[in-house]
Amino acid sequence: MEVHHGHHTPKNWKEYVIEFLMLFTAVTLGFFAENVREHYIESHRESQYMESLMADLKIDQTNLQNSIPYQEKRVEAMDSLFAFFKNQPNATQVPVSVVRHFKRASWEINSFRNTTTISQLKNSGGLRLIQNKKVADSIDVYDMRWIRIEVSNNRFVTNSRDIYLLEEKILDAFNSLDAYIKNNGYDNQDNIPKEGFVKINREHLSEYLNLLARQQTVTRQDIRSYKRALKTTENLIKLIKSEYKL
Repeated sequence: MEVHHGHHTPKNWKEYVIEFLMLFTAVTLGFFAENVREHYIESHRESQYMESLMADLKIDQTNLQNSIPYQEKRVEAMDSLFAFFKNQPNATQVPVSVVRHFKRASWEINSFRNTTTISQLKNSGGLRLIQNKKVADSIDVYDMRWIRIEVSNNRFVTNSRDIYLLEEKILDAFNSLDAYIKNNGYDNQDNIPKEGFVKINREHLSEYLNLLARQQTVTRQDIRSYKRALKTTENLIKLIKSEYKL
């Protein structure tokens, strides 16, 4: 039995062109769809990072606003100590009001930033997600401001440790024992006698005052740095709010 095979009509060039165009269009549309999807995901992640960063910035803003007045009071306490010993260079005892200046000059609340989001941005490569150049540049400025503050904080801690040691050698404890016994507070001002005088050991006084002068300069530099960081933080908050409609 003879089998007849159907004849296959070859495609003309127009059909090949159409098939190619359809395939090219499908691939291209798929490529664009994937790009749109990735852009949406990255844009969403960027907005999430900015929302998280803004929460951190508001905490930094509050910390800086609270720290600056403490630092200014600290400089005032140092000035008062310098003035007292200038007027009474041979003093062998000091009134309790001056003891308060001793305590205040060696105590401070330093400001530390909330690094949660900025660390994530750095460590996970999230900084590349920030497409807004103004925001990216402002974050760099903010970061540099805080790096300077952190370096200065380390210097402050080193000086404070030495100041505390000298203060303990200068202020005679025996005039303060009653206050030590009655003290049940959490502030270093609570172990100062309520009235009277406290004897001082003059052997380390000159060293103490010299170190205090160094720390006074550091504190004034910190005040300037904190004020600049506060302004930078406030500007960055406004910029993120504006650019990301938060």
